[in-house]
Amino acid sequence: MTLGILFSLVFLIYGRSIDYPFVRWDDGLLIYDNPAIRGISFKTLGTIFSTYDPELYIPLTLLTYQFDFLIGGIHPAIYHLQNILWHAMNAVLVTWLLYWLLFLRDQSKIANRQSQINVGWIALFLGVLFAVHPINVEAVAWASARKDLLSTFFALGSILLYLQWNTTGNKRWYYGSLTLFTLGLLSKVTILTVPLILLIVDLWSKRRIHKDLFIEKIPFFALSFVFALVAIFGKAGQIGRVTAMETILVPSKAVVFTLGKWLLPSGLSVLYPFNELVAPSDPRFWIPLLSLLGLTCFLGFLFLTKRARTPLLAFLFFLFALAPSLLNFAKGGTIYITSDRYGYFAQVGILLGLGMGVMSLLRGDALPVRLYRKRLVPWVMVLIIATCIALSIRQTKTWASSEALFTNVLAHYPTSHVAHNNLGNFLTEHRSEGTLKNAITEYEQALAIAKHLPHREGSTDPVSSKILSNLASALRQSGDPIAAKKFGQEAFEKDPMNPNAHLVLGIIAATEGRMGEAEGQYQTALQIAPKFSPAYLNLGALYSATRRYDEALAVLDQGIVIDPFAPQAHFNRAVVLQKMNRMTEARSGYAKAIDFAPSFIAARINLGILEANRGQTNKAIEQFEAVLGYDPGNAKAMEALRQLQSN
Repeated sequence: MTLGILFSLVFLIYGRSIDYPFVRWDDGLLIYDNPAIRGISFKTLGTIFSTYDPELYIPLTLLTYQFDFLIGGIHPAIYHLQNILWHAMNAVLVTWLLYWLLFLRDQSKIANRQSQINVGWIALFLGVLFAVHPINVEAVAWASARKDLLSTFFALGSILLYLQWNTTGNKRWYYGSLTLFTLGLLSKVTILTVPLILLIVDLWSKRRIHKDLFIEKIPFFALSFVFALVAIFGKAGQIGRVTAMETILVPSKAVVFTLGKWLLPSGLSVLYPFNELVAPSDPRFWIPLLSLLGLTCFLGFLFLTKRARTPLLAFLFFLFALAPSLLNFAKGGTIYITSDRYGYFAQVGILLGLGMGVMSLLRGDALPVRLYRKRLVPWVMVLIIATCIALSIRQTKTWASSEALFTNVLAHYPTSHVAHNNLGNFLTEHRSEGTLKNAITEYEQALAIAKHLPHREGSTDPVSSKILSNLASALRQSGDPIAAKKFGQEAFEKDPMNPNAHLVLGIIAATEGRMGEAEGQYQTALQIAPKFSPAYLNLGALYSATRRYDEALAVLDQGIVIDPFAPQAHFNRAVVLQKMNRMTEARSGYAKAIDFAPSFIAARINLGILEANRGQTNKAIEQFEAVLGYDPGNAKAMEALRQLQSN
């Protein structure tokens, strides 16, 4: 029954997300533009176990994406479905763990079967609350958040097997716990505080404190130490970018902020930006710090005086689980207080404390208690669950597209330059819908905000430079080369190491016929970022336009090595091959471009023409009909079909 309830509720909330597309928020980096997840081979396995993502070491998470690709290719549905299944299984494990811990803590007070049934129902309520809570939407509906789901699954499993070992004394459960902990670390290193949580579990279970309690944790701590070192190497570029004051104030605010969002899940967003200087005199920081210190001291007092031990233990569970994510707040020159997914595993501590509170409320046979138990409490539980379901369904809709995602951010945080910039990127990609003007507006708003950000990179301003280069690109595509050149040059001046600035200046120069200057800009971009595939594409196109076909092929081949699944690279290469009269290879190149992007109209038209030229009328008709399926008014395809069908 428990499985049925939990899985049904999870699919009720998240089932619609199976039809959602990927979003422009790490999904490309981790999934649809990531060659390492396209199949399972010695090469791809070697890649995922020897590289970062680019900051986190998550080989097991990437392995699950490889299985998704084998099943459904790059279609988002299978990736969303697996996320949903992991969340449902996590809800089951949370229910099981909470039942076990509540039963262990309260077993001395359980006098009859009715009390045991209460523990079971309370644990089920808490598991359902975990399954339907709105703060978990980000972790489930976002395909790239798989690492949080997966690491939590193995962390919960590790704790459960550890409890089983404590109960039975059978060493295989201990080794099983250690194995699951290792798998969790391979999924995401942020569960490295599990050894501390195991100590909390020991105290919760009233185990006697002795040296063996710590000796048995040594392998767990050793694994945490090793993976912490691995994580530090991945975050090396971020170390030193934050001040000591920020390191104290922002995490303390994040703890209080996460608690507040869990208790009152409104205004949820994929971004929680703070665009000002972090100062100890700012009440938005010292009030959370003092509140956190006050709460910790109060719970510590209750623990030391033996008035109530469980509240501190539950709070420490929450704090230890959240701690590894607390320093991950400085990104791209901006402070982000926290992310909803950081509380995914940590909320188990909140649920544990809530469970003890409900049990205390229901314990006893006095008339008020019986009234609570039989009437009020069940209805309150139902109301909480129903409210969370409604809020989660609404929050899930914010992941329906990149536009919906960043529009939601701006509804709550209108000064998020990242949201404005990313919304501009989305609108630029959909320029066929006439959205370039709106994209330019978004970039201009992002730029106005970025100009007032505290600078973290010395004399350069990479944040503004990035936005300026995007604005220049949109202006160029809208037919305003003068403004595009102006903003492109400004992007370069703000940050000479911005490859996008050199790219857009190169494209403008090539458009104006200044091929030498364009070539220099593309080559500079590649010197700055050797894996910057757009520069290879444009440099190859330049060589092709100037009849330097061999150089064009060499450059495009380099680009394909870096991004082998980029349809534009294969298309550009096929165009060069066609100019060199290497028609068989050209057809193969167009076909590859179509495989990676079935709606690539130019590739289908070119392939159709080549097929018609060699007498393959049926194959040519197939391509032109496919074009009309994507673009019913395409004049070239209609004319080609008319000529082919009239012969």
